[in-house]
Amino acid sequence: MIRLAGCLVLAGCVMLAACSSETSQSAGTPATGDTPSDTTDSLTSLYAEAAQRLVVEFQRRVKSALLNAMNEGGAVSAISVCGTKAEALGDSASGPGWQIRRVSDRFRNPANRADSAQLAILARFADTVDFIPYLSWWSEQDSSRVFYFYEPIRVNQFCLNCHGDIQTLAPGVYEALKRDYPMDRALGYRAGDLRGMFVVEAQWPEGEAFARRLVSDSL
Repeated sequence: MIRLAGCLVLAGCVMLAACSSETSQSAGTPATGDTPSDTTDSLTSLYAEAAQRLVVEFQRRVKSALLNAMNEGGAVSAISVCGTKAEALGDSASGPGWQIRRVSDRFRNPANRADSAQLAILARFADTVDFIPYLSWWSEQDSSRVFYFYEPIRVNQFCLNCHGDIQTLAPGVYEALKRDYPMDRALGYRAGDLRGMFVVEAQWPEGEAFARRLVSDSL
């Protein structure tokens, strides 16, 4: 199984996770012991690898959209892309039985804040001593089996154009944020900081075919 980076993109951060479309939905915090007894290790491995592949594909699409926006109108345009296109890009990268989104404790858009269960997971990713590359588990909900996958998003130098200290933001960014995101909490980051996390939810058996396609297409 590959360990695909969780360095937020945006060209790393290009996810600018920042402006991201981090939607907040309660996923609960099922324990590892909740894994269905008839869900085999091979199926768990399949879903975990597919989730990592989906994260990479989502990053690729957001990075492309952000870089195009920056080439056309600078960092201010990239903010707009994050606010209007990231969620749709996540939907387009997903497939039957699969969903990917981003959440953060220091949100830019109030609609994208992490819920209480997700905050607990973010706290584990924030531990720089016991580094965790990702977390995953199975849970049963309303007779449905759901695979949860969480991967941290970390800030890189590129992200600081829109998420760094006010004094070092790209020209026009602060003014645009004050206008469009008056409740913004996503400033003051430094390279390497935890920006948020990817949240992947996948149904079984509904999502198995898409999982196999994700893995086979990337071989």
